Amino acid sequence: MKNAFLLSLSHGPLAIALPIFWLLSLPIVFIAFKRLRRVSTLGSLLVRILLLAVEVGLTVLVLIGCLHVGCAREVKWQARCTQNLREISTAIAAYIQDWNECLPLASNWMEAMKIHLPPQKTNQVFTCPSAYSPFGYAFNSALSGLPLMQVAAPAATVMLFECDAMKSNAHGGRTILPKIPRHLEGDVYAFVTVM
Repeated sequence: MKNAFLLSLSHGPLAIALPIFWLLSLPIVFIAFKRLRRVSTLGSLLVRILLLAVEVGLTVLVLIGCLHVGCAREVKWQARCTQNLREISTAIAAYIQDWNECLPLASNWMEAMKIHLPPQKTNQVFTCPSAYSPFGYAFNSALSGLPLMQVAAPAATVMLFECDAMKSNAHGGRTILPKIPRHLEGDVYAFVTVM
């Protein structure tokens, strides 16, 4: 929740609306503060304190949004992870064309994809930048060697997902998902329909 709020401050609609609102409120607060200073009642003092608190709060939120570099890094890593899964999915699509419209075996899916990936990307594409493990993705075991025509709902069937794998060719189901989502918006998945 905290990360999502910080992300909205640095990259979401609040990143645009909040600074504009803050800039527009400065002259209004300044004029109101100056006029209320002439009146020496308890109510005017409370209004001045409230105006000052609101302005300081807005200033802090704008600064947090501008200075939250961690969100920028997370957004970059999530985009890289999404790109990795897109490249692996494209390699799987090439594999399917070469192997009679069948998905790869879960036990050696990474090796099967390496011949369909550019040589310079064969190592980096299998690792999520946010992962602490050497291999960041797993193949859905239920799809192992399955003909593409037998996938009942391709648009809703997860083919690749993030995991914390210490060995290559990780495969399985929901049980091997990371315990804590890696990215601000959750884990990244690739569905069969990418092909």
